[in-house]
Amino acid sequence: MEARELNKILAAYDTKLDKKLSLNVASFKSINLDKSEKRTQSILKYRIIEIVVFSLLALFMGNYIASNWTQPHLAISGIIVGVFTLIALAGSIGQVTLLKQIDFAKPIVDIRKKIELVNTHGLLFVKLMFLSTPIWWAYVVVASDSLFNIDLYANMDVDFVLKYLMVNALLIIPLVWFLYKLTYKNLHITWVRKTIGLFVGTKTMKALEFLKDIKEFES
Repeated sequence: MEARELNKILAAYDTKLDKKLSLNVASFKSINLDKSEKRTQSILKYRIIEIVVFSLLALFMGNYIASNWTQPHLAISGIIVGVFTLIALAGSIGQVTLLKQIDFAKPIVDIRKKIELVNTHGLLFVKLMFLSTPIWWAYVVVASDSLFNIDLYANMDVDFVLKYLMVNALLIIPLVWFLYKLTYKNLHITWVRKTIGLFVGTKTMKALEFLKDIKEFES
C-alpha cells in the first residue's frame, strides 16, 4: 500500500473519530441522565394518554361507520377520519415502544438518539395535518352529523361536490411526495429545512438536526 493511500485512510479515520468524540461531548453537555430519565417517564405517561384517546376515537369511528354503512357519503367520510385516527394511534404506540427501549445504562449517544427520535413526534402530526388538507371535508361531515345531526352533503350541489373531489384527488400524489421529503435525512435541502422549521418547534428542529448528524456519522 502506498504512503499516499495510507494517509488518506488515516485521515478518514481521524475525521470519523473526531465526529464521534464531538457527538459524545455534545451529548454529555446536553443530557443529564437523572433529569432525562424522569422526563422520559413523564413523556411516556402523555403518550399512553394519547393511546387511550386515539383508541376511544377509533372505536367511536368504527361504530359511526357501522351505523351509517347504508349512507355511502357518511360511511366514506367516517372511514377517512378513521384511517387518520389509526395512523395517529400507531404513531403513539411506536413512541411508547421507543420510550420503553431507552436503556440509561447504554452509551450516551445511543440514549440521546432514542430521546431525539421521541422529540420528533411533532413532525408526525404536521404531516398528518398536510395530508388531511385534500380531505378536510370528511372531518366537517362527520362532526356536523355526530354533534348536530346535520347532513351537510344533503344541502350541497352534486356537481360541485364531484368537481371538488376530482380537484382534491389530483393533489394527493404531489402531496404524498412533498411529505415524503419532509424528513431529517433531507435537512440539507433548503426548502425542506425551511418548511419543517416553519411548522415545528425549536426542540423538534434540534432533534432532527442531531439525527441527521448521527446518520452522517454512521454512514
